[in-house]
Amino acid sequence: MTMTTTPARRRVSAFAKRAWIQQGSITVWLAALVGGLFGVLVFLGSSGVNTITSMPDLIPSSPDGLVTVSDANGEFLPMTSYLLLMTPAILGMLVAIVATLTLPGVVADDIAGGGIEALLAGPIPRRSLFDSYLGAALTLSSAAWVIAMVAFALTSVVTAIIVGASVAMMWVYWIALLVIPFSMGLWSATATLFGALLYPSSLDTKAGLNGGPIRLVAVLPALIAVPSVLLLPDWVLPALGIVLATTLLASLVLTRLTARGFRSTRVLGD
Repeated sequence: MTMTTTPARRRVSAFAKRAWIQQGSITVWLAALVGGLFGVLVFLGSSGVNTITSMPDLIPSSPDGLVTVSDANGEFLPMTSYLLLMTPAILGMLVAIVATLTLPGVVADDIAGGGIEALLAGPIPRRSLFDSYLGAALTLSSAAWVIAMVAFALTSVVTAIIVGASVAMMWVYWIALLVIPFSMGLWSATATLFGALLYPSSLDTKAGLNGGPIRLVAVLPALIAVPSVLLLPDWVLPALGIVLATTLLASLVLTRLTARGFRSTRVLGD
């Protein structure tokens, strides 16, 4: 067991280090910027807003949700509570986008530089090669999530102290902060890897949206399906379990399909 897992871990580590060298600085700045600005926006940008006329049913009207924010006088802040409630979805979206931005670049560099040809000619099984790419993408996405979380926590705490706001969170909310970004990062990385290796032309930066439908499929759950989970206060925990299980199963199936459908001529001859 140790003999088989150690080389795999080393490959993932090597791929992750290379991905960090290529995309690390962009990841750090993007994650820190999004997390920090959102932390300020939650408490400053929404402090004077009670609701949005076009979304009255989405904004909580009473302090009985997963997150409750009150001002210095103890008055409930519905809009601030809503934005803080959606933080796991916002961070999940960030992680998903980072995966779609970094993984194609790593694969494209390997294709252009002949690195993937050397890897395919070696003794490494194709499945292990895919796992290494996927592990690198997940490592970089996880780093983006951690950086965004730290930036958000720092700026939101400082801003909350300045405006005199108090926050109360249910334990399920902390689970959502873990499950949603992880699930979206895993699915986005897997779907992007599927497109990068089976449809290498989607890596062309001149091709429209730089991935078109592949990128849309990768980030669509983070944009639509997952945020709706947070709006079901009585079903959040089972819904999070379904999201995690579905993501793991779908990613496993897609990885196997990629391994079976991959042909070296698709990449080397493109």
